[in-house]
Amino acid sequence: MKKLWLLWILIGSYQFGFSQIITIRDQDTGQPLELATLSSNEPTAFAISNAAGQADITEFRGAQLIEIRLMGYQTETRSYFELEQSQFRIALSSTNISLDQVVVSATRWNQSKRDIPSKIISIIPRDVALQNPQTAADMLGTSGEVFIQKSQQGGGSPIIRGFASNRLLYTVDGVRMNTAIFRSGNLQNVISLDPFAVEQAEVFFGPGSIIYGSDAIGGVMSSKRLRHSFL
Repeated sequence: MKKLWLLWILIGSYQFGFSQIITIRDQDTGQPLELATLSSNEPTAFAISNAAGQADITEFRGAQLIEIRLMGYQTETRSYFELEQSQFRIALSSTNISLDQVVVSATRWNQSKRDIPSKIISIIPRDVALQNPQTAADMLGTSGEVFIQKSQQGGGSPIIRGFASNRLLYTVDGVRMNTAIFRSGNLQNVISLDPFAVEQAEVFFGPGSIIYGSDAIGGVMSSKRLRHSFL
């Protein structure tokens, strides 16, 4: 039994002694980068950096092309020999590409969704093509966030948090489709917009009266048409 334990200790010491660890950091801040991927085709190998920015690249030994990738950072390509010359340390530089969601209905200018305190949902053409709605009202209903009242076949009146008709504002390319002087009953004017001609539809939950006026007390539904649309 003692010999078996000794054998395991020797094997572990051998692997630890010949394993090679690379450290990946941010070029500007020097902070370790987690979840950076390293891949190689010859030999076939793959590794991911841990919270300390370190990864075991023993299997990459002799590789001529090692790609180091991380979202938000420029991809670096190195050979194993080059990494060895740099003492297995590499710094990645950040890119100027931002993947944050952008909305326009909240404050009427482009703004990151995470910077807006109110709840907002966006509907893009890919979602419309998947759901294949009959009308623009059905398009809003497929989001699961807007209730659609239908008093007739093909009709549709959006209701948001109990507010409808003249308590909600519908806009197309910034142009109002209703005002506060409309009747308080359900309105079907939202169906006049072709859902397949919409580039992006956004629903702003909650009062938007400060920006849009008193008729936006319950919410705002803003649509932007495709540029090639003639509707």
